[in-house]
Amino acid sequence: MGYVVLTADAVTGGKVFLCYTTSQPWVGPLPLGVFRVDREAALGMGQSRPFTIDLRRMATVPVTEAWFPDLGRPDHGIVGRASERIRLLYEAEMLELAHRYPRNMEHLGPDRQR
Repeated sequence: MGYVVLTADAVTGGKVFLCYTTSQPWVGPLPLGVFRVDREAALGMGQSRPFTIDLRRMATVPVTEAWFPDLGRPDHGIVGRASERIRLLYEAEMLELAHRYPRNMEHLGPDRQR
């Protein structure tokens, strides 16, 4: 599972920007950009288990069936969506990270900007 932060259209070659998620619980205090998603919120996003999202780790990947095997389905393989409130919270945190702590962000994936 990945949290899609942003999608870019054909102008940029069709890319998706994904943030790292894990079902492993975070141990210790949460740094800026890391969120625990409890079971109830996870269910609202189409996931059966709680998870952790780390906005500091972002992968840029092409929008292709090699990366998204269910792309051709009517739902494009989208399992769930964050609420508008959560989306805005993550977006604000991501912007703060990018502006104040850009060196704390890790850019991964085949289409990452170097």
